[in-house]
Amino acid sequence: MKTIQHARWTCLGFLTALLLVAGSVAAQMPASAYPARRSAALAALRGNLLIVPARGSFLADDQLGFVQTADFQYLTGFGELVGAVLVLDGSTSASTLFVQPRNPLLTRGELAPDAASAGRLQFAAVEPIDRLEPWLKQRLGRGSVTAYVAPTDVRGSVSRPLPMAGSVARWQAWLASLGATSVRSAIEVIRPLRDIKDDSEIAVLREVGRTSGEAFMTGLRALAPQKWQHETELAVVNACRIAGARGVSFWPWTMSGPNADFHSLWNSFLSYDHVDRQMQTGEVVRVDVGCQVDHYMGDVGRTAPVSGRFTEGQREAWDLFIAGYRAGLSTIKDQVRPKAVYDTALAEIRRLAPSLTTPEGRHAAEVLLGPQGTDPWQLHGVGLDDAEGLPEMLRAGMAVAYELMFTVDGDGFYLEDMILVKKDGHEIFTAGLPYTAREIEAAMSTGSTRRGR
Repeated sequence: MKTIQHARWTCLGFLTALLLVAGSVAAQMPASAYPARRSAALAALRGNLLIVPARGSFLADDQLGFVQTADFQYLTGFGELVGAVLVLDGSTSASTLFVQPRNPLLTRGELAPDAASAGRLQFAAVEPIDRLEPWLKQRLGRGSVTAYVAPTDVRGSVSRPLPMAGSVARWQAWLASLGATSVRSAIEVIRPLRDIKDDSEIAVLREVGRTSGEAFMTGLRALAPQKWQHETELAVVNACRIAGARGVSFWPWTMSGPNADFHSLWNSFLSYDHVDRQMQTGEVVRVDVGCQVDHYMGDVGRTAPVSGRFTEGQREAWDLFIAGYRAGLSTIKDQVRPKAVYDTALAEIRRLAPSLTTPEGRHAAEVLLGPQGTDPWQLHGVGLDDAEGLPEMLRAGMAVAYELMFTVDGDGFYLEDMILVKKDGHEIFTAGLPYTAREIEAAMSTGSTRRGR
């Protein structure tokens, strides 16, 4: 028995090694990016403070790997520090990093608090974490200053009681005891910097888009009646690694039947089994996935028929939706507002509505053209987070997910691409995926790789 078990572990180790080799990618942030980002943040502070905490705890046992808080990762590149705090002082243009004492159990994720570390990494100083409180007291005592704090609770949290409130609220209470008169979220300072991607980020996001597209196609072809959603989700997780990504950017959504309705999606954040269920013939399924490369996150997907064939009503509703989506997609470029994109999509749907013949198709047009038709539509940022906010105006250099959805006659429809906004147009990071009902059915029935548009 021990011999068999040893053989199994040897095989598992060999397969893991293969996955790790496959998971290595060339796209990576250069070390020079981080001092430049800190300089840009200091220039935006106008004499105020920016406080950026690292993640405050180790990973949980059910996580694939440690994930640093996005703003700390963006400004330092330190993906393995726990309990560190970066402070940028706009009045002196100095950046100081406060780090935890060495943990004797660890051989990584350590940084010595000394002048050598500061010089090598281009900080004004690297200090022990015990010096953070007296440093803040002295700085806050020098006069009126706004302390901007970077949030660390990705999904938000309850507002009361204070010990359970969001990270900014907890920092606000502590900083007030040290003399702070104004504490605000750092989103307004850091978000404009993170919105516009530099060339290195774009190179990584191209890899994110490529790997995410390949993982999506694997998930699409794994669908079948009577299969559990988890079976296809595990296929997506494995596909990200095989494609060359570190892993998934979020646990995949293969939400079938009633779960495909966007109103029900949020239940997965409270569900112990990720609302797992067996998929049934005649249902549609939302395949919503993303792979992660060098800390950058993907987000892409489509709706597909569980059985591999849409019903006539589903087909007409989906192709109507696709026509609107692609009309809106054609308008994405610098200085365009999301509403203009949506208006173009609706204009195409309105033009095609009189030609619809099935009850579900006609009802789809009524829903999409109704007063709440575009309420769930989004053009949201993607980068170090899979959702980085909703820009009011698209600008060249933004990486966005163009994500539209609606529900009709019990069928939830959804479509999403990752896109780079350019001055005179756009680039689709997730190019080559199927759009129309016929293209999706063909992709599900063959073993071919990604299809052209």
